[in-house]
Amino acid sequence: MKTPENTPAHDLASVRAHYDQLSVRYRDDSNQVCRRAYEALTREVLSDAQRVLELGAGPSPALSVLSAPVRVASDLSREMLRANPHLHEAVRLVADAQCLPFATGAFDAIFCVNVLEHVPDPGQLIREAARILSPGGLFFGITPNGGTGWILELLERLRLKLPEGPHRFLDYAELGSMLPPEMTMVRHRRFLAFPAGPDALVRGVDRLFQRGQGEGLFHYVLMRKDR
Repeated sequence: MKTPENTPAHDLASVRAHYDQLSVRYRDDSNQVCRRAYEALTREVLSDAQRVLELGAGPSPALSVLSAPVRVASDLSREMLRANPHLHEAVRLVADAQCLPFATGAFDAIFCVNVLEHVPDPGQLIREAARILSPGGLFFGITPNGGTGWILELLERLRLKLPEGPHRFLDYAELGSMLPPEMTMVRHRRFLAFPAGPDALVRGVDRLFQRGQGEGLFHYVLMRKDR
């Protein structure tokens, strides 16, 4: 997918600077309908995890919805981690998700929400996640659907969503092709066709688009490490 000419430079320094600046308003200005949908999915697929790492945790409460005894919140931006009021029982770590300071097999679940589009090499993030997962461990990643990127960019211009900053949206086929050889794809679907209004309405609209690979402004992968 070609990066638009007006997309900011896609490197770690510019990503960190963007989120350092955004940290003071990220939690209050983010889409709360999307946030609740992310949390519900995270709880559904990772409810049995015991050792969980969230990449790009920022001010998100997603890690706090899990009851895992070991929880680690990692982010490239120190300011984003400082803005998170939900991490009282979690370890906080400033790190590049493409090169993590953990031993092989350290976690049985790793997840990230709206991170893959900001990483210079999202495939390397997934390979690194596979390295530090134990056999049977799960990787769960949510990212905007590159096939509907023009809608997301329009919403940003209309100031109906937070600015993306440095990014490159991944389309459905590209994300699906990033499966490491030691992992199996458990689920890959599009969702959140209409991320506005009451939760019952959001879920109802999604049910109308459940055929095949689904439809929506976002998509997610759930991968399992086999060996």
